[in-house]
Amino acid sequence: MGMFDTVHVEVPLVCPVCGRNESSHQTHAFEDVMANYRIGSVVRGGVLTGIIHETFWCSDCYKAEKEDKKATSPVYLIIWHSVLVGVEQDLARAEARLASVDRLDLIGWLNEAQLKEDRWRRNFYRLMRDVEHWHEHLEEQKNPEPVPEGETPELTQRRTALRRLWGLSEEILSAPDPLAAIIERNKPGPEDGKTDSGWF
Repeated sequence: MGMFDTVHVEVPLVCPVCGRNESSHQTHAFEDVMANYRIGSVVRGGVLTGIIHETFWCSDCYKAEKEDKKATSPVYLIIWHSVLVGVEQDLARAEARLASVDRLDLIGWLNEAQLKEDRWRRNFYRLMRDVEHWHEHLEEQKNPEPVPEGETPELTQRRTALRRLWGLSEEILSAPDPLAAIIERNKPGPEDGKTDSGWF
C-alpha cells in the first residue's frame, strides 16, 4: 500500500460482510506522510471542503480472502474548511454531517486539542522531573553529601526525609528497575491519544 495517513474514529466502522469493527481507516487522500487524524483534526493535502469517497477495508476479510465481496463498500471522509468533521459509511449521512457543521463544533474541537496539549505538557515535565531526580539519586550514591559537622542523626534523618518528599518515592527507588518504574508512572492514558500504531 505504500505511504498513507490514518484516520481514527470514535464510532467504529462496521464491515458489511463479516461485521468486524474497524477503529481506523487508511487513506491516500491527504499527504501520505503516515500522519494520524481524528475528528476535529486539520488535514493537510489540499482538501478544503467536500466528501471523499473511499473503499472500506476490513482486516478479517482480507485475511480470509473475501476482499472481492466488499470491494464496493464505501467510506466517506467529510472535510469542512480543511477540518475532518466526520467519517460515515452512508452518503446521505455524510452529506447531512457536512451541512450541519457549525461554530460550536469548532469550539469543541479546539477545546479538546488544548486540553490534550496541556496533558502532554504536564506528562512531559513530570517525566523530565522524575528522570532528573533519578539522576540526582545516582549522583548522591556515587558521591554522598558529607554530613555537616555537629549535625545530630535525627537532623540528618529529617533532611533526608525532606529531600525524599520532593524526590522519588521509596517504591520507585527500591524497584528492580527504577527507570522502568518511572516510565510506567508517567505513561499517558487513553485520553492522551493512544492508537493501535502507538502514540501521536
